[in-house]
Amino acid sequence: MNLSSKFNISVHRCSSVVIFLLMFCNLPLRPEFGGSGNAIVKQKGEINFGRLANVPFKFTTSSCISESNCGQNLFDSNPNTLWVTDKRNENEWVVIDFGSKRLLSGVETEFAFMSQTPYEVQVLNREVWTTIYTNAKPEKKNKDTLVGIDASTIRILFPKNSETSYTLANLRLLLGETNLTGIDSRLTGFIFPIENGLMPTDDYSLPGAPRKYRNGTHKGLDIGTKMNFFGMNSSVTKETKILSVQDGVVIRSDLNYKPMTEAEFKEISAYNQSHPVTFVDRDFGGRQVWIEHKGGIITTYNHLSAIQNGIAVGTKVRKGDTIGYAGNSGLLGEAKQNNDAIHLHFEIWVDGEFLGNDMTLPQIRKLLQYFFSE
Repeated sequence: MNLSSKFNISVHRCSSVVIFLLMFCNLPLRPEFGGSGNAIVKQKGEINFGRLANVPFKFTTSSCISESNCGQNLFDSNPNTLWVTDKRNENEWVVIDFGSKRLLSGVETEFAFMSQTPYEVQVLNREVWTTIYTNAKPEKKNKDTLVGIDASTIRILFPKNSETSYTLANLRLLLGETNLTGIDSRLTGFIFPIENGLMPTDDYSLPGAPRKYRNGTHKGLDIGTKMNFFGMNSSVTKETKILSVQDGVVIRSDLNYKPMTEAEFKEISAYNQSHPVTFVDRDFGGRQVWIEHKGGIITTYNHLSAIQNGIAVGTKVRKGDTIGYAGNSGLLGEAKQNNDAIHLHFEIWVDGEFLGNDMTLPQIRKLLQYFFSE
């Protein structure tokens, strides 16, 4: 399930006179493709991921068949997430606005299926859209060469003469081999660390959120809710499995972890809130596992109640392997020996910096959508 699906799960109401009847109700885990009734017209968005994207830009799409299949999927370098237009007899288009001049030398398009639909590349010249290139017979993947284009605003136009949907997986504007409209493919295709886990709706639980401790910044994602069998939200527990989000090698596994006493927790907490943290000895992260993935990416899994057997430093893990169980280790609840605040604190580090550094919280949320987009 990709991240955008997690925000848009529809649960059909079921008659509950007898509990077992729920087993026969339709509880879709993914949003269904709708027609015009569910469509979005002229979706607008912005990509500004700092050092993790080459160029900030804004985009607008003519229509989307649903919120989870809209224009943001064009720029995640993932062929499995799609922009699907509404079924209507009107031209469809994507506008990319860099805000200032950019040199362009090519366009790459990737359709979900073999396409026979022509499209045009246009520039905005004195408030008039002017076609500078036409691909009359596109294939599933296309790389179109543009000769010396200097422009700030580009439109890809898909002429339409019937009530059909266009389905496009990726769109890239290029300068040489540099992709100006997207993120590196190494930052996509990860699974969520909790099966049917839900992204927090509050910004306080995101990386980059302010904190009175950890030198003022929360560096991870706090996940405390998942969807249960009946499609309802439920809290994670100490029995909730924590999954490796991608293939990798374990580089830390706290097999000899010792909980803090309540007195130790309060003493360390008071000190850390009034002093800069220069070395982490007894950590609020509690029992942890760290995994190194390809491409300079490391993920950390914190507050675990237990570590799965066999997960030790040097262990190779596959995407989806259980590496531990959710908990509240390192927190006051553990020190008091209760089950308060059970959740997973999950961190993503890219090239030595936590994902989300120097980004706005809305952009962090969008980048996480791209990250969890298997």
